Amino acid sequence: MLELAGAICAGLAGSVAILAVGGVSSGFGPPGWVVRPLTRWWSGREALLRDAGIPELDPTRLLVAESAAAVACAAAVVVATGLPVLAVSGLAGGALLVHSAVMARARRRQAERQDAVLDAVRTLRQLLEVGATSINQAIAILAERGPVPLRREFRAIAAKSVGRRQAWKDARDRVAEPLFDMLAAAVLIQRPGGGELAPLFADLESSVTAAQEVEREARALQAQARSASTIIVALPLVFLLILSGLRSPYLDAFRHPEGEAFLLAMLGVMALGYAWMRRLLELPGLQRVRLNDA
Repeated sequence: MLELAGAICAGLAGSVAILAVGGVSSGFGPPGWVVRPLTRWWSGREALLRDAGIPELDPTRLLVAESAAAVACAAAVVVATGLPVLAVSGLAGGALLVHSAVMARARRRQAERQDAVLDAVRTLRQLLEVGATSINQAIAILAERGPVPLRREFRAIAAKSVGRRQAWKDARDRVAEPLFDMLAAAVLIQRPGGGELAPLFADLESSVTAAQEVEREARALQAQARSASTIIVALPLVFLLILSGLRSPYLDAFRHPEGEAFLLAMLGVMALGYAWMRRLLELPGLQRVRLNDA
């Protein structure tokens, strides 16, 4: 029954999200205060999957994978402890495992893009300092022998003899990385005004390196704090699992309706505390550079 209830809840949640985002007609659809949060949530998942670069997954398949993992973990927890109330923690834990794996891949790809931008800026500076190439020739070299994650973008830019500003805009939209925005701004702003680009790229390399170091240090501290908060929340559940394995009589109090209600309330308090800690640990990150692409 528990597995069936979990599957039904996950299916209902997925159906509501799909219908809301799919644009149900205003006469029969849910109210706006329901649609707007679901739309933002669905868009966030689409952005996460784009960053993760998993072509096999879309938001619907990700929801199905999270639901399957949630039901499997809930069943395992109930079998291991004999406490049906703990199925709630299993549901949350299973879904969080899948979501965390996708987020970890997205962060790894972001780090690769940031390294690629820094390598591109360093290569441009070296080519321009030699003085044997122009900025257009340097970009063509990057399109052939530049950082692998950005070669496709530089190829698209180098292929445009006219309309390069639009090509840079399209590349910025695809990469969606503040450090790449800084590179595009350096090229697009300096070219109309003329002047030497080598000193500009030297300053840009220093700025990009400093920004990258600060952000990665902050991400490392954030990861440590998140791990600590996860351990703090998981310790009581691990303790319950150990007591269940030892068949301790201390758990008999939670096998009655009053004990189940108390345990469920404590799980709710733990969930709220965990969500609050995670919210406090959220970092805004670097802001995108806004350019007038007209």
